[in-house]
Amino acid sequence: MITACFAERRRLSVARENNLLGQHVVLPLTIFILLPQFALAGVADNFVEVAKIELFYDQAPEGMKSLGTSFFTTSLGIGSFLSSFLLSTIADLSKRNGHKGWILNNLNISHFDYYYAFMAILSFINFLCFLVAAKFFVYNVDVDITKNKTDMEINPVSSILE
Repeated sequence: MITACFAERRRLSVARENNLLGQHVVLPLTIFILLPQFALAGVADNFVEVAKIELFYDQAPEGMKSLGTSFFTTSLGIGSFLSSFLLSTIADLSKRNGHKGWILNNLNISHFDYYYAFMAILSFINFLCFLVAAKFFVYNVDVDITKNKTDMEINPVSSILE
């Protein structure tokens, strides 16, 4: 989000410097200004999505392992609804008290840089919450059933007491 904020600030400064504030004007920028933010977002999504699938499958109770992928896709759907709600809420809240708002129909006078900065702060708070949750999360331990079965066959009393 920080990269997106910087790219948007650069885009807005080019629009203002060249006095291209109309709604349907073309800015003298290349599309490659967006490359860093999309590359970082793609890499981050790959790591997050694989980790979510692994967590939902690996940490689910034995009878619910098949539901792990449905939890994964459900989280994607909920995330889409929440992002739409968040965008609408921020657009409405930023228009209060006579302000023109951050998100308008004209990208060249909007302030998506503020929106991206807010999302970066929100992502950092989310990361702090993740650290707290990860610290207190109790992982399911895989039990090696064959090892316990052979231990019980050899010495049944000591295996039960362990």
